[in-house]
Parts: sequence; structure tokens; C-alpha cells
Amino acid sequence: MKRALLFVLMCLPAVAVRSPAAEPVPQAQEFRETPNPFQILGHQWSDYPPPQAAYNLDFLRTADRETASMSLKEAVFVGLKNNPGIEVDRLEPLRAAEQTMIERSIFDPSLNLEFNKNYTVDVHGTNASVGTGFFPPVQTDQNRNYNMFMRKLLVTGAQLEMSFLNNVFIGSLQNQVLRPQYHPRVGFSLSQPLLRDFGWGLTKIFVHIGENREEVSSLGYQAKLAQLIQKITETYWGVVFARENLTVQRKGVEAAEALLKGAEARVRTGVLAPVAVTEAQAEKARREELVIVAENDFDVARKTLRLTLNLNPDNLFIPRQIEPNDTPSVEPVPVDRIASLESALTRRPEILSAGLAVQNQNLQTRYAENQLLPRLDFKAGAGLTGLAGELRQSCPAPPCSNPFTGNYSRSLDRLGSGDFYNYSVGVVLQIPLSNAQARSKYSQARIELEQAQARRRDLVSQITLEVEKSLGDVDSGFKRVQTTRRARELAQENLRGQERRFEVGLVTQKDVIDFQSKLLDARGAELRAVTDYNNSIARLKLAEGSLLESYNVEVEGPKKESDPWWARF
Repeated sequence: MKRALLFVLMCLPAVAVRSPAAEPVPQAQEFRETPNPFQILGHQWSDYPPPQAAYNLDFLRTADRETASMSLKEAVFVGLKNNPGIEVDRLEPLRAAEQTMIERSIFDPSLNLEFNKNYTVDVHGTNASVGTGFFPPVQTDQNRNYNMFMRKLLVTGAQLEMSFLNNVFIGSLQNQVLRPQYHPRVGFSLSQPLLRDFGWGLTKIFVHIGENREEVSSLGYQAKLAQLIQKITETYWGVVFARENLTVQRKGVEAAEALLKGAEARVRTGVLAPVAVTEAQAEKARREELVIVAENDFDVARKTLRLTLNLNPDNLFIPRQIEPNDTPSVEPVPVDRIASLESALTRRPEILSAGLAVQNQNLQTRYAENQLLPRLDFKAGAGLTGLAGELRQSCPAPPCSNPFTGNYSRSLDRLGSGDFYNYSVGVVLQIPLSNAQARSKYSQARIELEQAQARRRDLVSQITLEVEKSLGDVDSGFKRVQTTRRARELAQENLRGQERRFEVGLVTQKDVIDFQSKLLDARGAELRAVTDYNNSIARLKLAEGSLLESYNVEVEGPKKESDPWWARF
């Protein structure tokens, strides 16, 4: 028993299912650890990853053969923890969150650093005169550039660029007085859409779509959890039914043995004919067959439950069998049609996902609508320039002078003075003559919006029908429990009456056998009715969207991350 308890505690959910014993939910940060640059470079030259080792099957030989006693809630928690399909769905919201981060990254600024050196030796003509001299036949030029650019998309849709350019030029031309020449420049440029692609409401559309997809992924995970809980519940009650049915069939064999012994005694005393023994033996053999079938059904049911829970071979304690210790309820469940429908239409993950799908398609339609506009962009730019250099030693016409002599620091001083500047202002208008692509995309978006709305309406109809059917199943299921219970009680009374009549010779042994069979059938029908009733309760909670709540299961999606400060403008 202690080991069984240990097994249950080890298997309690520790992932995205919050319960009193649950561990923290993993977040996207756990998957954001990246290899260092040296590892990345190494992977570029490495061979394919080595083949995965074969799955370790030692647990098949070392697994514990004890039986674990487990309640329904414990079975649900174990199944939620170990099911690999649920693990896939659990990670989907994290994947969707990363996609949203990709959409947000369009507002991230980018920094570009550039260095280049150009050296040119070129043939130059000798006929063009400059003053008293001539261009040399061979011209050499040397350029060094140290540039920095900062680019960012603003929430208004504008593209902003800031630059800091540093050029060092050394030429052989006779008229270049400053050698080397330092020419720093600083400036900015802005391109702001005024029609198409304008406004923070438009630039963040795909971020909102990504956030909705995160929620859809989380809702899909909740739906899978609820479906798995319902499956575990039915499998659990299936084991209980098979176990109780086996007990009923074994009692039938015991009754047949008692009847056979009584027949043998009466044949010896001459009260009954010898055929009575043969008749009792045949009935005993028939019921022994039913026991064999019931034993197999019980074994299959327990294996099905074990596979549904998907017990982790890595656990220290792996029971070969699971013994349910809960009994199915036979108490009436209050039903309220309006409350059930309201719960289903406001809480079902499928309904909420369909609503988010409609919302996303509305956003897509809004974006496509904006793309119908012509492009009108406002453009502006401004900059400052500095200049300095060393006066070359040889001049074509001495004495040489230049007001911009100095070192690089002096060129920065002149840049900061603001004496040398430039600016530009303008607009660019682009009008598509047919705009066929934009109009087709807009029409396509509207069609997809209608499809999303139609799917939601169809889903509402389906869920309404599902709730109505579940309510009917619960109501009829409880009535079946009452009816089959009464039928079993009457069958017991009839059998006792027949046995008393048989003792005094008023009925035959065949009559007793028939009434024993009717009692066995009545007990089996009652067990089936009770099982179906409990399954119908789980299906009703599933239809209402309250199944997770009934097990105190709370799903936490990825934590919302605040935008960095640079993404707010």
C-alpha cells in the first residue's frame, strides 16, 4: 500500500495542470537557451546527429508486480501527467507564444556597423589642365569608411533611420589640398505612410493575431485535457464494471454448484430423476464459460486502463495491475437545461476558440481593407557634415591654405557646430491602376470571415445538440439505475420463491435454473446501468465545459510578456 501511494505521488501532474500537488508550469524561457557561437560554428561542420539509442526495455523484466489501489481522481492525475499526446498539446501554447514574439520583433531596432577600405590605382588622362599643372597619368585613391546605422519600425508604420558616417579619403589629385581628408556626417531619414500601412492599429494587427493564436492553443490544450479525462473516467468505470461482473458470474457458478449438489442428493434418495444431475452439470458448465469470458474482459479492462494512464517506465514503481477503489455513484444529479446550455456556450474551449478565429479573421479583413488604399508616404531627412584634414606638403600653386585644416577631432567639432547641414522634405504617391491583387485579397479575406462565422454557428448547433443529448442520457441513465435495481430485487424475490416451491416439489429444477439466470441477467443489467449513468455524468460535464473544474484542474497558459521600451513607440 505504501508503494502504491508512492506511485501515485510520483505521478501527480507537474506540467501545465494546476492541482494542490502540482509543480510550476514551464514557460517559454525554458526553451530560449541558445548555444554559444562556438557551438553553432561547430554544428555547421559536424555530421548528422548520431542515431538515437534503442528504447530501454529493462522495465519489462524489472517492473513491480504489485497491484496499485487508485481512486478516480488519482487515475485522472496520473493520466494527465504521463500521456504523450497531451505533452504535445501542452507545448503548443509555448510554440504559439514564440510565434507572437516573432511578430513583435518587427519593432526591434537594428544596429549595423560597417567598415571598408578601398584602394584604387587607375590610369588618368594628361590633357586636362588644372591651373599651371596637369593631372598625373596615374591616379591613386584611398577610402576608409567607418559607418553606423540604426533602423527601426515605429508603431505608426514609419521607417526611421539614423546614421553616423565617417570617411577618410586620401587621393593623389593635385587639387586635393587636404590629405588625408576627414569627412564625418550624421543624419536621419523618416518615411511615414499616410494611407496604406499607416497607424499603430494596423502595424500591431499581426501581434494581436499571434496573441489570439496563443489563446487558441491554450484552449485546444484544455479541450484535449477534458477529452482525456472523460476517456480515463470511462476506462476506470469499465474496470469497475468488469470486476463486479466477474463477481456476479462467479456467484452464478457457486449457485450452479449448490444446485448440482442438491440434485445429486435428491437423485440418490430417488426424489429426482438422474437427468436432473445432467441438467445441473450443463448449467454449471455454461456459467463457468461466462466466468472465463468475464475474467478475460476484466483483464482487458485493466490493461486498457493501464495503457490509457500510460504509466511511465522510468518510474521506480510500475504496477502490473491497477485496482480502482472508488464506487460508482447512484445518486441523482440535478440538471438544468438552460444552465447547462449557458455553461457550454460560454465555457467550452471549442466555442471560445471559434470566437477567436472569427476575431482573427476580422483583423485579417481589416488589414486587407487597408491595402486597397494607394501608397502616400511622407519622407523627410536631415543631416550635419564636418570636414578637416592635414594640409598637403606640396601644392600645385604655393602658398597653399585651407580653412578646414585639422585632425579628426576638429572635423567632429565642425560637425557639431551646425554650420554645414542638409535637409529634405517630400511626398511619394503610388497609385495602382487596377489594384487587382489587393482587391482579390480583400475579397478572399471577407470570404474567409464568412466561413469562420459559419463554422462558429455550426459549432454552436453541434454543442447545443451534444448538451441536449447528454442531459437526456443523464436523465434516462438515472431512471435505468432505478428500474434495473427494482428488477434485480424482484428477481431475487422470485428466485427465493421458486427455491421454496422446488423444496416442496411444486416446480421443477429447470424453473429454478431459469430464475437463477434471470437474476444474473438482472444483476448484470444493473451494473451496466450504473456504469452508463456515471459515464453519462462525465459526458455531460464535458459537454458543459465543466469537466476540468470538477477535478480542480486549472490550465495556465504562457505568461504574458510586456513589450520592451523600444517597442512602445
